[in-house]
Amino acid sequence: MKNRIELIFTHIFLASVMIAQIAHAAASEDKHLELVEAELPGVSSIADLDRQAGLHFAIMSDNKGDSPLSSVEFARMVAWIGESNAAFVVGLGDHLKHRWENSFIPWLQSEPWWRKHFYPNVADGENEYYSPTHKQSDYGEGAPLLDLVDLDAHADVIRPNDAEYYARISVGDYTVHLIQIHFSDQPKEAEVAFPESSRAWMIETVKGIKKGEKDLIVVAAHSREGSWDRVISPERRRFLLNKADLVLSATTHKFQAWAPEGVEEASVICINTGAVNYPGFMTPNGYVEIHVVASTGAIVGQYIDLTQTHRRLQRGRFAWIKPKDGPMRYLDLRRPAPDDASHTPVATLSDPLDAVQINQALSTLLREKTGADLGLVGARNGLNQGPVTREDAWAVFQKNINLRVVRIPMAKAEVVFERLKLSPVSPDKDQIRIAAPHPNITDIISMAGLTYDAIEPQALDDEGLRQVDLLIEWLSAR
Repeated sequence: MKNRIELIFTHIFLASVMIAQIAHAAASEDKHLELVEAELPGVSSIADLDRQAGLHFAIMSDNKGDSPLSSVEFARMVAWIGESNAAFVVGLGDHLKHRWENSFIPWLQSEPWWRKHFYPNVADGENEYYSPTHKQSDYGEGAPLLDLVDLDAHADVIRPNDAEYYARISVGDYTVHLIQIHFSDQPKEAEVAFPESSRAWMIETVKGIKKGEKDLIVVAAHSREGSWDRVISPERRRFLLNKADLVLSATTHKFQAWAPEGVEEASVICINTGAVNYPGFMTPNGYVEIHVVASTGAIVGQYIDLTQTHRRLQRGRFAWIKPKDGPMRYLDLRRPAPDDASHTPVATLSDPLDAVQINQALSTLLREKTGADLGLVGARNGLNQGPVTREDAWAVFQKNINLRVVRIPMAKAEVVFERLKLSPVSPDKDQIRIAAPHPNITDIISMAGLTYDAIEPQALDDEGLRQVDLLIEWLSAR
């Protein structure tokens, strides 16, 4: 009887929450329409924004050797950049990774558009890959990455050394001044990783730019902690933030965009670019798109979610606008939808669940759904008793990684079992199928000496299986 009463109250609570959210959604819808119409009249889709932009380009980082050959997220990004007619792509480093497959290199060499329109950054991943000692801290050793592209195909380029450059890129009436700094996240001493010679050259280069109405200044460095401008002197930082338009960092794999304190009225926006393939805390796979609206000069920035099967306008902290005269504001560019409801309860737990219980249950479900011999899921945290929201489900993993299947010949399976500390599985066949998060798959094919061909294919419009969605499916079934 007690359990029935508790269940009735739980349903009443969930119903009241849903009613409140429906009312809130209706109010949010009206507010959304007013704000977007005021800021971006005529923009109801991302294609509308493409058409209204006088300048449109993309920013990506931290693919760690992946390419469309090995990653459906990277393949989506390439397709969407092509479909949207972006002018070029800025890279923020860690495009390569020592000991991993690095299908990115042959892919980049085979893609004429990317070779001529990709402006990468030399970071620790590149140093580690190209250096004879394979140390991330080997300053500038990753410079051969720049030989894979044709930097001056569409830009005037100045290189003070092998690993840094200033590219002046003309796009219609606009000129983008891109300054790529070598600031690897190793060594730990910022004065060594980002030496005075680079700091002085960067500041002098920015000073030398005669900035007009159609000039955009972009200064980029991989960085150590995701915000490199904080390590330069206050005087230099003040000058930089009052003249640049975009100050880009990476390395944390966590997307963020913000107006620095004290210069909110200036033109600058700081961005940490997230990650195409190995996203950080509470960040989906993604990349950044920048649109400069031709009619107003406003800069619209978005972190494009690559876990979706189509490119769309973004919401919440993943979308912002910087008017020509006025502070940056986050702006919901897309109407609320069911998949935006991160605070809506998806289940209610009568007892808490720890990470071990979740991993065991989801591993079984993953094997059932894929037919794999082994299933690895990667839950890091448990769940508390009571209502569980989508945000709670994200916190179990701290991200939402794609779960893929890899085929391992039995002759090469032993090393995988040993390295991952798994109990051997000996099916009566010549190969074993393992379902696991994308980063684990990358490790597995490296351990076994295989290539991306061992990963079972996934189409661009295939939602696939993701950690959070698998957990919600299991919780709902309970």
